[in-house]
Amino acid sequence: MPSQPHLAKVLKHAERRLVPKPGATPAQVLNLYRRFLKVEEHRLRLWHRAGADGRTIARGRAQLMDVVLQHLFRNADAAYRRQHPDPTTPLALIATGGYGRTELCPHSDIDIMFLHDSPARGGKNHPHLESVVEKVLYMLWDLGLKVGHSTRTIREAVQHANANMQSKTALIESRLIVGDDELYDRFRKQLIAKCVRRHEDEYIAERMADQRDRHQKFGDSVHMQEPNVKSGCGGLRDFQNLIWMAFFKYGVATLGELRQRGFLEASEQRELECAYDFLLRVRIALHYLTNRGCDVINLSLQAKLADDFGYRQHDRLRRIEAFMREYYVHSSVIFFLTSALTERLALTPTRASRLGALLGRRRRKVEEFDGFTLADGRLSAATPAVFKQDPLRLLRAFAHVQQHEAYLSPELRSQIRQNLNLVNRTFQHSRAARDTFLGILQHKGQVARILRLMHETEVLGKYLPEFGRLTCLVQHEFFHRYTTDEHTLQVIEHLDRIVDATAPPHANYRRMFQQLERQHVLYLAILLHDTGKAANVPHHVEASM
Repeated sequence: MPSQPHLAKVLKHAERRLVPKPGATPAQVLNLYRRFLKVEEHRLRLWHRAGADGRTIARGRAQLMDVVLQHLFRNADAAYRRQHPDPTTPLALIATGGYGRTELCPHSDIDIMFLHDSPARGGKNHPHLESVVEKVLYMLWDLGLKVGHSTRTIREAVQHANANMQSKTALIESRLIVGDDELYDRFRKQLIAKCVRRHEDEYIAERMADQRDRHQKFGDSVHMQEPNVKSGCGGLRDFQNLIWMAFFKYGVATLGELRQRGFLEASEQRELECAYDFLLRVRIALHYLTNRGCDVINLSLQAKLADDFGYRQHDRLRRIEAFMREYYVHSSVIFFLTSALTERLALTPTRASRLGALLGRRRRKVEEFDGFTLADGRLSAATPAVFKQDPLRLLRAFAHVQQHEAYLSPELRSQIRQNLNLVNRTFQHSRAARDTFLGILQHKGQVARILRLMHETEVLGKYLPEFGRLTCLVQHEFFHRYTTDEHTLQVIEHLDRIVDATAPPHANYRRMFQQLERQHVLYLAILLHDTGKAANVPHHVEASM
């Protein structure tokens, strides 16, 4: 699988293949690179078909492009030096963006920057710079590669990074491919000093806003029938967003380093890394299947993906269902965990703002009850053992959130997930648990948000196994856009809107809803109305009843 041994093989192959004969024409040189890329790209594709994980293939392709660019750059540089004995300019070829973090999918853009130390004079760059850039780019284009490129000095690169958040992120992920390492080191130091330090809070706020906008743009739900693997809720970008924020906040670049800071448990780290790798492998498969940069799991591709991932159910729909369910499970892990962690990063004060946060903490009102604390509208645990002392608090926490119109703190979300084993048969059949749950359903107009919170933390499916079996269950009907669990929660959200509705269609049912004496029965009926679909029977309505 692609790794250091793989890189050694590619380098050996390149030494043998990418050495043109004396007097070779440009067309002959181009043909050498084409044959080399064809062999190596085919090798990666075979590894993908054999079940290699996503990061392995993405890293392998980045390594492959490194080798190609190193040869192109050195050949172009040597060609110029042979013809021009004059002094050359310091020059480095840098990978940025996804290529910079060594994650390059089969049809992703190859983003590069030519970094130089020769300000333009009279509107012209140094001839050495122009010669190398021209030769490298023309060869890449002739090879049919999609290239995003720029040519900048350190000062220009820093200005570009501070112009907008996306540019800053792409350059933060940069790494040196070939060229002047001293020039690159100076660039990194300037980038950190002028684009990261004292920009932490600003960058994190922009990242959070971008994440909200992106989620809305792509359906605002993990459980879309045709999800976007890269940018949708629970997509690859959510994971990357967490890493970028952690880098600005603490200078860490991996989940392991973030775990050492106490932000997540070892089990959560394993879940996130496994989920990210699965989604990356799905994206790679989409690129191979469509022969282009595709990020959406269209209905027409789901059967092919299920076959590609080795699902062997006899029925085609069952194969699709099994694949998509696994996708939704992994995507949900990324969405729920990264949402909690990014929120926690955004709330944690930086060094520059700790004094103000300390002063604010002295003024804020803190309530303590039932093993919890409530401050600034967020419910937190008063002690790490809050649920072991009384498991029924796993339900009462949500009742408190509903009663106080509060939110679960990121830390409390994590504690709830870590204590789900306490929801056993004794818990499920407890009269106190039943009364607490039905009490939540009796707050008409305020039920959907709480049930969604319970579902996101997996409490709802543990307490009601019938609903739990609907989690990430694919619906094959044309008129459904979501998985069964998401469809059910959205129906309950519509029921909530009836309470205060002043305009149709919800207002049409307002009086009827208000006249119901036991609204919680209706909420419960909706929550369970599709549970029969998990039974895989011809008539799910009877099974649900």
